[in-house]
Amino acid sequence: MRWLGLAPLFCLLCACDAASVLEAPNTIVHNECHSDADCSGGSCIALQCRSKTATYQTVLLEVTPPADGSAIAGVQFQQKVDLSSGDPISLDLGLISQVAGEVKADALKCMPNFVLNADDFSVPARVSLIPTSSALGLYSPRAVVQSDIVLKTHWGFSMNVAPGTYDIYVEPNRQSDETCPVPPQLLRGKEIKKGTVPLDIALPEPSLFEFHVTWTGEGSLDGWMVDMLDPVSARVISNRVPLVPGPGGSTDYVANVSYNPVVVVGDAKAQPEDQLLRLSPPDGLPESDAKPTVLMARSALGLFAPGRGTLTDFTSVPTAVHVHGQVTSGNTPNPTTATVTLVATKIAGIDPGVLASFVRTVSVGSDGQFDVYLLPGTYRVSTVPLSPLDPGGDNPMPLAADTREWLVPSTPVEQAGKVIALGPALPITGRVVDASGRPVATAQVQAVASLLSIQSDILQESLGGSAFVPRASAGGVNSDGNFAFRVDPGTFDITVRPNSDTGFAWLVMPNLLVTAPNGIGLEQISMPLPVPYGGTVTVGDGAQLVPGALVRAYIYLEGDQYTSDDVNADSVLQVAETRTDNGGNFEILIPAELNRLQ
Repeated sequence: MRWLGLAPLFCLLCACDAASVLEAPNTIVHNECHSDADCSGGSCIALQCRSKTATYQTVLLEVTPPADGSAIAGVQFQQKVDLSSGDPISLDLGLISQVAGEVKADALKCMPNFVLNADDFSVPARVSLIPTSSALGLYSPRAVVQSDIVLKTHWGFSMNVAPGTYDIYVEPNRQSDETCPVPPQLLRGKEIKKGTVPLDIALPEPSLFEFHVTWTGEGSLDGWMVDMLDPVSARVISNRVPLVPGPGGSTDYVANVSYNPVVVVGDAKAQPEDQLLRLSPPDGLPESDAKPTVLMARSALGLFAPGRGTLTDFTSVPTAVHVHGQVTSGNTPNPTTATVTLVATKIAGIDPGVLASFVRTVSVGSDGQFDVYLLPGTYRVSTVPLSPLDPGGDNPMPLAADTREWLVPSTPVEQAGKVIALGPALPITGRVVDASGRPVATAQVQAVASLLSIQSDILQESLGGSAFVPRASAGGVNSDGNFAFRVDPGTFDITVRPNSDTGFAWLVMPNLLVTAPNGIGLEQISMPLPVPYGGTVTVGDGAQLVPGALVRAYIYLEGDQYTSDDVNADSVLQVAETRTDNGGNFEILIPAELNRLQ
């Protein structure tokens, strides 16, 4: 053990936990050894326990340079790295890519009313570059720019982004009429290299879909709107047009939708061609006149003609009822502040073959009361208290978020007595030791919702049916190696993050289900053996070192298993973190394995 000095006498009178590192430095355990016998199956190398094998050969490294005022300050760079050779990792960030170009509409058979002159077919548009890594659950800020008039001759845009692979989403500005519709365009998997990158985007001649609704219900569908969505990203890929009376008589409504199919321009998952049609109620309806949104797969409508389809199963809309509810603290009458989200899983009176969406979110004040207009049916009700999960002060026992099912009948029109009693947050406890059984003090323990547990397909999200996300929580490991903190019910990725200078890798425990009222006790868990990798971070083809850069390592997951195939991965999981030193060098400790409960 490395002894850093005697603890000050006054620490004997205090609680020596994760917050008291400076008061009791001798409580910090380091990854040290004298022989292989100290390493529980690993090897003692350079007086540190190391793993004999490496499980993860392919990782995603995210590098964020420090905020030092340089051109790359704070920009996230991401690189897939093959670790199998064991060679030092060279992370050259390159230069910020300068992307410039035009959105061109010269393939259109008509002339949009916002071109500058007859010799120029550039159109004003908002252009978004969306890092493809965001589809894996990794936060990646998108770059968005609005085109502007350049030299009084054409519409152009320019932006600076990090080199990488992007989805490009183009939203032409809305024109004053629909005589020449120019719908959005989505390009997937575009590689942006470093340097100056020309990016002219040619919009195709739009495809047409004639959408009919056979309506036999009460009232009319006047003012309802129709558009088309990409089934992978849920981005709009068409113009938005109103339903109007069709040629088939009083029961026929029609909307002619112009859309651009999604184009894959680089490496990307297979693109489904079955677009989604969305039928939305009129804008600006009063809350009491609640209406659902209806979604349907295009293939289910166009059975006889690929460019035409009819919705026949949507024949009625139920009348909304007024629901009064209250949120309380536990099984007491004490009210509590919260946010309540109600998602319809079934709407009464709508054919089971029709996918209907209806979502309402209400804020609950200090009196605990709320009221909301709902369509009759079955709801998933998620309630998140505004009080934090950390105990202390007026919050000695944190409340947990709550998810339950409500049945809302069609009568009476005024419904009261709905009470949501929030219970206490659930404890997670455990003890962390090293390979020799010594407590690993001063580490931080974090719990975040597992991406696998909260993933939902775009159709579910479009219907408002995405999974409830429990709040993140954290705690510290005390001098005895024990930790305890509280969470909402849910499935979590747990990470134990020791001090960066101790020589330990992170302990990562994915997909831990916590739902029992008494929480979960992890008892004693051992830190995994590390696999060290060294490297440098540079910029400008290696010409300049980057000190103080934050380096994060993620592994790719397909389902809940590691994969080296980044294209078909479902998510990523962070397993390590470090910073470059003053010379731009870093060492990052990848855990040899994940800690999974048997």
